[in-house]
Amino acid sequence: MVKYYSTQRPVSPGTFSREGAGRIVNFDNKQFCEEIGRDAWGYIEHEEPLSAAQMEAYELTMGGMKKFWCVTTSVNDRGRVAANITNVIEAVCQPENSSTSTSRRDIYNDWFPSQEEAEKFVEEARQA
Repeated sequence: MVKYYSTQRPVSPGTFSREGAGRIVNFDNKQFCEEIGRDAWGYIEHEEPLSAAQMEAYELTMGGMKKFWCVTTSVNDRGRVAANITNVIEAVCQPENSSTSTSRRDIYNDWFPSQEEAEKFVEEARQA
């Protein structure tokens, strides 16, 4: 069974693919779900994985998927620092940080498990 969380609305007829659908659980209120790292209204279990198109059409998030924020920091040869949140992705695990060097600057991509941590990193980098 694969669990899909409904982050936009409670699970009800027309909000999920009926083919292979199993147990449906709706929460009384939208609540934080550790498995996906954000709020959801409930979840539905499916016998088989849904396609990416089905997940998008019904606005469902697969259990185990979490959001990660990428902060890109650029440091030029004069020491000027620029930092911004440049990407947000959904993945099962956090992507690895990376860096590249060019003739004029060093560029770093750092991934964070929350928007708050990413924003804090941006502010600290800008004040460095």
